[in-house]
Amino acid sequence: MGSRLSTFRVALKRIFSEPLPAAALGRRTSRVVAQQLERGMRMLSIALISQGVGAALIIAFLWGTGAHALLVAWGVIVVLSLVFSVEYYHLFLSDKDRVARIRGWLRVAIAHSMVTGAVWGSAGVFFPFLGSGVGFVSASVSAVITVILGSWPFYAMWLPALSIFLLLSLLPTAASVLLNYLDSYQWIAVLFFVAVFFVALFSGRRLHDVTLSSILTENENRRLLQSLARERNAAEAGRRELEETSRRRQQFFRAANHDLRQPLQAMAIYLQVLKRKANPEITPAVTQIEACAKTISSLVEQILEVSRVRADTLTVRRELVPVPEYFESLRKQCAPMVEERGGTFVIRPLDYQIDTDPALLARVIRNLVANACKYSDKAHPIVILAARRRAKGLVQVCVYDNGPGIPREEREKIFAPFFRGTTGRDASGFGLGLTIVKGLCERLGIGLSVGSLPGKGTVFRLQLGAQALSEPVALSRGGEAAVSTPLKVRPLSARILYLEDNATVAQSVRVLLESWGAKIRSAPFLSDKVVEEMKAFRPQVLLTDFAFGEGAPDGVDAILRLSHELRTVIPAVFLTAAPEDAIERAWQKRLPTRALAEMPEILRKPVGEADLNSALLRALDSGKADLLLR
Repeated sequence: MGSRLSTFRVALKRIFSEPLPAAALGRRTSRVVAQQLERGMRMLSIALISQGVGAALIIAFLWGTGAHALLVAWGVIVVLSLVFSVEYYHLFLSDKDRVARIRGWLRVAIAHSMVTGAVWGSAGVFFPFLGSGVGFVSASVSAVITVILGSWPFYAMWLPALSIFLLLSLLPTAASVLLNYLDSYQWIAVLFFVAVFFVALFSGRRLHDVTLSSILTENENRRLLQSLARERNAAEAGRRELEETSRRRQQFFRAANHDLRQPLQAMAIYLQVLKRKANPEITPAVTQIEACAKTISSLVEQILEVSRVRADTLTVRRELVPVPEYFESLRKQCAPMVEERGGTFVIRPLDYQIDTDPALLARVIRNLVANACKYSDKAHPIVILAARRRAKGLVQVCVYDNGPGIPREEREKIFAPFFRGTTGRDASGFGLGLTIVKGLCERLGIGLSVGSLPGKGTVFRLQLGAQALSEPVALSRGGEAAVSTPLKVRPLSARILYLEDNATVAQSVRVLLESWGAKIRSAPFLSDKVVEEMKAFRPQVLLTDFAFGEGAPDGVDAILRLSHELRTVIPAVFLTAAPEDAIERAWQKRLPTRALAEMPEILRKPVGEADLNSALLRALDSGKADLLLR
């Protein structure tokens, strides 16, 4: 029982003594006060109804006393006060600048409370005298108190107005009753009127605090929503700006990729033709120019690669790749470049399969192997490609070399564009290979780390997700690298249609192909006129660019249409600056089932003479393919 009483006392204390949390929030602004008065206006209808009904009851009850003039005059005053209230309500809500004029409206609220309080205080003073007996007193006082209790919520929105209304309406009524009608038990009447006054005042204060708390909370929520909307709009603007920046980067990459490769391709071909026809006196100069052209081509290729990686235009195609087969294909790609330096390339796979894009990962590994060869200070460099198991289903693919190593202070800098460390300053290169490696690893989600011992060698570690193979895959011996045979230019007696919209490149390639013995027809793109000419020319190979400008059919359309019109499969080779993934998407769109036909070989500009010659010979050899488009 004691604990219950204690809990009850605590509850009472909280109800009557503790302020509402929001009521103590900061200093009220003009906007908040205006909102309080607006909330009070919503409760004006209750006050008007209580005052109108109360006045009608009092006049009806006292009409028999014969004081008709007094009652009518008082009734007119009540009606005028009600009209004042309605006009006050209308003018306040129609004022669009009420926040700026809030001080004036507060003075009007005080005046309104004074008028209404005086009207009902006068009723409490005069009307009990009109009749005799306790009934008249009780009826008059009850009507006045009922009106007071019905009107206080309206005035509670501004506490000074509530206090004035209660004092002017209740105090005269209490004084009249106590002085004229109650000779005994006056203390009971005093307690009653005091209770009515403080109940109305306390209730008004609590209603005021609750309303203020609600307004402050709504304003805070509104500010939060506005802040959230601003942040959302800023994020949306940032997203649009990022998309626009990405779009511009992609446009720049496509333009640079096309416009830089075209003149390099023409220059390379003209130099190869010039080199064959040059006399011994100018051959060294031509050789030097050719070396410079290769250096420029390599730099442009790497810059474009860095731009493409950073512009996020790479399409990632993940698949589960068996490590043994994958390492074997990498051995065939990487061993020739190591052997060219007089070294050895070794693979050490695992019976696992890794989750990655095999083409992009191969570019990473080729760059690392090329760097190991380029910066090696050994006469016989050794490069090892190894896979090691790691915890949580991971596999670490590592590229080891026995080169000069990387000083500790340079290991964080080596991935920056154009940075070349102290151990690699004498080697050829531009310092972009590792920048490309880092960008591709980030795109693939591969963890990249480096370890090195100066004078001993370096290891680059690639962390990938993996899973064990159900059956081991047979391997050729990892230490035995395939012997690469340099490609040689062979005669090419074939009829070739060459589609190229760049006149300089078209002329240079035409000269080169004719020097091999080929018969050439060239055109900017495959038009109806060219198709009719090809029906008589009967080309054996189609050499084509991919993109020919707006409105012209692309290279894939040219291959398919020419084969359809000639009713035979025309083997084709792409010689283009367009990305391989764009060509592959276009091919798959036209031929969604890969079993229908193999995609033609793609040569990226600038391409060497031997590579172009070899690709055209392979295409010519495949001329008896069994695909017939109808």
